[in-house]
Amino acid sequence: MKKLMNFVKKASTALAALAFVVATTSIPSACHYWFGQPVEPEELRKYVNDK
Repeated sequence: MKKLMNFVKKASTALAALAFVVATTSIPSACHYWFGQPVEPEELRKYVNDK
């Protein structure tokens, strides 16, 4: 029973990772999710600590 539970834990983790990869690669704008950075407004620049 312990071996079966260990296998189920490993398989569920791998299945979740595979589902994530398939979902993000099948979206036409997947590059937006991976590399998209929001434009920073100039008004917020004064709150950035320049150390």
